[in-house]
Amino acid sequence: MQTANLIVNPGGDAGSGGTGQPTPAIPGWTAIEGAAAVVAYGASGYPTSASPGPSDRGANFLGGGTAARTRLTQQITLPLTAQIDAGTARFDVGGWLGGYAGQDDGARLSVEFLDAAARPLGVVVLGPVTATERGSTTGLLRRAQTGTVPPGSRTARVLLLFTRDGGTSNDGYADSLWLTLSTVGTNLLANPGGDAGPGGTGGPTASIPGWTQLEGGAAVIAYGTSGYPNSASPGPADRGANFLGGGTAARSRLGQSVTLPDPAAIDTGTARYDVAAWLGGYADQNDTAQLSVAFRNAAGQTLATVVLGPVTAAQRGNTTGLLSRSATGTVPVGSRTAHAELLFVRSGGTSNDGYADSLSLTVTPGGA
Repeated sequence: MQTANLIVNPGGDAGSGGTGQPTPAIPGWTAIEGAAAVVAYGASGYPTSASPGPSDRGANFLGGGTAARTRLTQQITLPLTAQIDAGTARFDVGGWLGGYAGQDDGARLSVEFLDAAARPLGVVVLGPVTATERGSTTGLLRRAQTGTVPPGSRTARVLLLFTRDGGTSNDGYADSLWLTLSTVGTNLLANPGGDAGPGGTGGPTASIPGWTQLEGGAAVIAYGTSGYPNSASPGPADRGANFLGGGTAARSRLGQSVTLPDPAAIDTGTARYDVAAWLGGYADQNDTAQLSVAFRNAAGQTLATVVLGPVTAAQRGNTTGLLSRSATGTVPVGSRTAHAELLFVRSGGTSNDGYADSLSLTVTPGGA
């Protein structure tokens, strides 16, 4: 599930728009420095409805007024506290930020996550958008960031900072701000790290629950096996007893197909996927692992494919271990199944030292 926008009056449309002069009171916002302005699109010398900016813009946007520095804030009580504390709540923060022509007046949006004692646990900062980034054109550009809400968060402090680079008007602009929370769905992949059975010593494993051997012979390997990653090697903090490896073949492939939940949300384009994996290898060897997830329609046709990895020896710093890789996006409309494949490739020697662990695929309705 995904919450509604938690920011009140995110573009200044809860009141009448002005001509750029300070607005004494802006619903939902508290002025803590200077005096911001609610500006009507089309006011002389300001962005119009045709200027770069949000397609769903209202009649107004927020500006910096005339002070050199102007700050607006609002405090938000966060929902989904159980999911936040379990580490399964995600944030989506964004807004349209900009300014005037070649001037570097700007707007910056920050969201700080606080615990019950108002201690900061994490912060997201977006902007400012420079004149160069805008191509010296009057208008606003989209900025956004997603991530996991820090466990223990109870409130979010939203701060809009407008700064004037010169002149008399503070031409930092902001519109269509948002903060939403969503919950991460259940992992759809079976046996995502090989912990559904005993771990071996690197030789091929005849049968791996949840997976089909498509090529070569992959292996379930116990952490701490001689010559392989151990519990202290770079890798997932929540690792189990085992991980998946390539066995001894030059190429090994594992596959599994899953039925996707919430087809109604998928078909309205509002379902988000999160694909993640820890992938790695041995020392300075370039044996690798790669995870791909293909979204398929009811006829089995592939609509889109997400590929994570491989992780090279250089990326690992020539250290034995695994690194995190992830991707997020919208599940293609019409998807009904997802086919996951793990490909292990040996670059030399006799062991295929591509490694994988803590694989995940989740689908969140309303989270796109």
